[in-house]
Amino acid sequence: MNITSLLLAALLPVIPQPRPIANNADFGDEGYRIEIVNGEAQIFAGTAEGRIWAERTLAQLKRAGALPDGVITDAPKYRVRGIVLDVARRFVPMSYLRQLVEEMSAYKLNTLHIHLNDNEIEKNPKADWSTKYAAFRLECTTCPELTAKDGHYTKAEFRDFMKFAKARGVTVVPELDVPAHALAFTRARPEFASKKYGEDHFDLDKNAEILPWLESIFREYLTGEDPVFIGPYCHVGTDEYNRAEAEKFRAFTDAMLKMVRKYGYKACAWGALTHAQGGTPVLADKDIILDIWHNPYHQPLQAIGEGYSIISVPDGLVYLVPKAGYYYDYLNVHYLYDHWEPNVIGNKVIPADHPQLMGGKIALWNDALDKVSVEDIAARLTHAIPTVAQKMWSGKVEGQTYDEFQQLEQKLAK
Repeated sequence: MNITSLLLAALLPVIPQPRPIANNADFGDEGYRIEIVNGEAQIFAGTAEGRIWAERTLAQLKRAGALPDGVITDAPKYRVRGIVLDVARRFVPMSYLRQLVEEMSAYKLNTLHIHLNDNEIEKNPKADWSTKYAAFRLECTTCPELTAKDGHYTKAEFRDFMKFAKARGVTVVPELDVPAHALAFTRARPEFASKKYGEDHFDLDKNAEILPWLESIFREYLTGEDPVFIGPYCHVGTDEYNRAEAEKFRAFTDAMLKMVRKYGYKACAWGALTHAQGGTPVLADKDIILDIWHNPYHQPLQAIGEGYSIISVPDGLVYLVPKAGYYYDYLNVHYLYDHWEPNVIGNKVIPADHPQLMGGKIALWNDALDKVSVEDIAARLTHAIPTVAQKMWSGKVEGQTYDEFQQLEQKLAK
């Protein structure tokens, strides 16, 4: 922390707490410097994001009741600091999404990954799928049957929401999940459903027909003078397909990544290529980002070695599944504060400054469907945000216990 002693006491309540910039002249994408003289603050930053985070720090200082003279230099430890939110299995109104963005921005979280389609979990492929819940949460004119009738976002309001978030330093990453978790898609095109693995899976023997149809849907959101997905990212899911179909799954994944890239977006996917080991090549470079959630599905060091950039979302530590009876109902933030940073993924530890480790996210999944209210979601995310923001911006403050951190958090929340 590079600050004057006069400013030290005032900075203690700031969450995330500032950390030094190695070179004060090089702020990077999100760093900043604040100079305070006679109670007047001047901000120096190289980007709009850096200025936003400086403004958040000043707002926190003012809430803490002090703005003494001094200098703050600050920059994040990790480039991606985010939340995955499942709005597919439980519709979340736009009013709360905007509220969540405001809360994230206040704590310098910069990525909101929106999981836009999914269905009720069913492990029996021979089940009566007509009784299973599924939803696709975007207005779709290419295939109107896709659009959920019990709650969806119009293209205009989702575009506006992404712009709203960007103005607050938060990048929205929209996810359309295929070829599993795809019951909403196969209800629109039943001939594409797998008879072997269940109707929530595409039949990958029909890739030649499915992929052009999917591209027509993605194109609706990725093209035009003012695209619905404002960029720079588009997430294609690609996870949890039976490993017996590894080669077909790898071919499908490769096609989806190339399709997103073709339209000028950076492609994101769930890491799955350890699970789907095979010889079929899958497009790989540092501009393709994999969410590493369960190491047997994709070992993080393997993903890095293959050339991908990765984001840490370890299910055993940061998965929230409200009222489901598994994973976490509320995150164990005390444990996370003491023991976790994004460079810890399962049983692997990656250097925190590794250029292909982008950062971390927590994830909230609504497997319990309508048992979960929006208030339930908000309570769990609000509970988690201060701690995970601290761990993804600065890491644990040396010598500070969780109880001391919590006291500062509560002071700031008043």
